[in-house]
Amino acid sequence: MTEGNEPFSCINHGPTTSMYFKDPDGSRVELQVDNMPSREAIDRWMRSGEFVANPIGVVFDPQELVGRYAAREPVDQLTARPPLPAGISPFEMLRF
Repeated sequence: MTEGNEPFSCINHGPTTSMYFKDPDGSRVELQVDNMPSREAIDRWMRSGEFVANPIGVVFDPQELVGRYAAREPVDQLTARPPLPAGISPFEMLRF
């Protein structure tokens, strides 16, 4: 991340990983990447109960993710949604 371009929120939703930014006027922009290889994989995930248990996702540190990528961690591990931290509800993941 470069100065002035840091996201104000980063969250792994499961099917996607999103980073949220604000432009100089305060407009919000979401950049996201698909985490799953197909619509069928997303459908299976949505029906697995993970979405019901956590419809929001899990917040992540973008610098930590960059470090894991630099350490050559496999992409499927980088994009896998981690479990919620103990004692935290999904709605506490919202940082808007």
